[in-house]
Amino acid sequence: MKRIAILSCLEATAVCSGAACFKALNSRMASFERYRDEAVEVVAFWHCNGCQCDYQKDAAFLEKIEAVVALKPHAVHIGKCTVTNGQRCSVITDIASYLEVHDIQIIQGTH
Repeated sequence: MKRIAILSCLEATAVCSGAACFKALNSRMASFERYRDEAVEVVAFWHCNGCQCDYQKDAAFLEKIEAVVALKPHAVHIGKCTVTNGQRCSVITDIASYLEVHDIQIIQGTH
């Protein structure tokens, strides 16, 4: 069974329910197609702490990211909401780099 987490943009939560991510996962569409023949457990659905977050100094965020790392997900899928004009948010890029150091695969995209 693959253990995954989904990371999305805090700003996007104003208009996003997460439904499209879960629909794609449950249907094994888009970036979740790779799990077509596998069981998947979603261990976290989480958000960054905003565009101005310095995740290395934000104690609340550090607690959150360490909680995700402790869950030992196989992969973190980064929501399409984290990309604007073809570029991933720099905060999300920093978070992804941190997760990769902890041997967590980063997969850009959800639905």
